[in-house]
Amino acid sequence: MISVDVVTHPQSILGECPVWSPEEQRLYWTDIFGNRIHRVDPSTGKREDFALPCRVNSFAFRQAGGLVAANWTGLAFIDLAAGSVRQHWSLPDLESGFFLNDGRCDRAGRYWAGSVCSTYNLPGARLYRFDDRGIGEGPLGLLASNGIAFSPDDRVMYYSDSVTGVVWAFDYDLSDGVATRRRVFAEMTRPDGATVDADGCYWAASFGYGEVIRFTPDGRIDRRVPLPTTQVSMCAFGGQKLDTLFVTTGTFRLTEHRMAEQPLAGALFAVTGLGACGVPEPRYNHG
Repeated sequence: MISVDVVTHPQSILGECPVWSPEEQRLYWTDIFGNRIHRVDPSTGKREDFALPCRVNSFAFRQAGGLVAANWTGLAFIDLAAGSVRQHWSLPDLESGFFLNDGRCDRAGRYWAGSVCSTYNLPGARLYRFDDRGIGEGPLGLLASNGIAFSPDDRVMYYSDSVTGVVWAFDYDLSDGVATRRRVFAEMTRPDGATVDADGCYWAASFGYGEVIRFTPDGRIDRRVPLPTTQVSMCAFGGQKLDTLFVTTGTFRLTEHRMAEQPLAGALFAVTGLGACGVPEPRYNHG
């Protein structure tokens, strides 16, 4: 039986990017507009909050320690204990109103992050690859980069456009970090952050529509998980057996009336009983 439970309720403005730490048995996630990263022990609900001097839209653990993060201006390295942010690379089109958004590591330790125009109406979003070869990029003509994930066999890369509602799939070569043969994988309303389970199914949050949708590897919808608030932003598997789906939410753009209707907006949820499990998240190892 599926159960949806509140883990903790910091009333995030825009909770995003849940990442499970198997060593700590803790979940990390960011509140983008709250300028902080949270860490919680799901077994006790004890939460720690780390204030930062900038917005962090997505992040991954670094092999060298700390975090690699896509922030409003580019890519940065973060030391949570010190509260320090060291900018590693800045977006060349920052003045055009673009910022880095969703990001994820592949299993070779590269970090991928896509950009978004702050007005959501310029089709100039790019997908950036960060590794020892420097910064790779490609114009894809999208409006709002999101939903980056990799299949368990490393042969498919997923990437979505939150505005048009298209989820793309690419053939992916893990050895050289090249994505080719872009095609439509699925279409949905407002795809946001996503993850892939051990069976190769793609789980995507539907922002503004209060659910997480699972797609089979051939792009069919086979499950919908409703949440008790509309601004569902991203999901990730965690827990000792990686069989708990953690879901971040926000209060972003909710009116007072809708906030009253959704008292759990901005909470972190744990979904159990799904009969699915995730795969471990890789660490960034290129700097």
